[in-house]
Amino acid sequence: MELLSLTERVRSVAAGDGRWKIPVAEPASTVVIARPADSGFEVLLMQRSSTMAFAPNMAVFPGGRVDPRDHEFADPFIACAIREVHEEVGLELTSLIALDHWITPEVEPMRYDVHFYLSIVEEHVEGALVTTEAHNMLWLTPAQAHARSLDGSLPMLRPTQVALAELGISKNIEQLTEFALKRDIAPRLPRPALESSGEIRWDLVNGHTGELMQTNVGRAKQETTGSHD
Repeated sequence: MELLSLTERVRSVAAGDGRWKIPVAEPASTVVIARPADSGFEVLLMQRSSTMAFAPNMAVFPGGRVDPRDHEFADPFIACAIREVHEEVGLELTSLIALDHWITPEVEPMRYDVHFYLSIVEEHVEGALVTTEAHNMLWLTPAQAHARSLDGSLPMLRPTQVALAELGISKNIEQLTEFALKRDIAPRLPRPALESSGEIRWDLVNGHTGELMQTNVGRAKQETTGSHD
């Protein structure tokens, strides 16, 4: 079936007319790795290669899809998170805290159900880029990374951008850990809605229940694979 343009996909999902067959969101994990710094703390980001089918050139936290081998463990999402971090930046993580949960918009041809985790490492930890899926690795404060997402020098998808803004509220590792331990996590799914004028509005809904969480969140960078317009 020919891929509809992004605008046509958005209108189809908003109208519920079935012209766009919503792909299943594949299970995946990603990890916010944070280390103490003079400025409070820094997080590790990778910039994906331009040749990648999913999110080319985007700055992301280490992570990837849940693999069949991950199902050998009690929690496949945590197993995936630990494995992917080792495969991508060479770090061995031992402690993870559930941090967030995002589901790729239904208009996207490549969709993921992503569990976010937080892992705190020592100040001296560097890691090394060992994957061919990315061409650059950066340690930045959440504020630095978020600012670069806004000026275009470090493009990223909306979940990464939102995560950085929320992480930046904490001033140090202790506050960051407390934030992660206390937060109420619900699956966040950006969903298009049609205004009476015919314009498209983006809302945030609970990906499991469909309950509206936030309205008119702004377009930002929702898509993962280009506009196809």
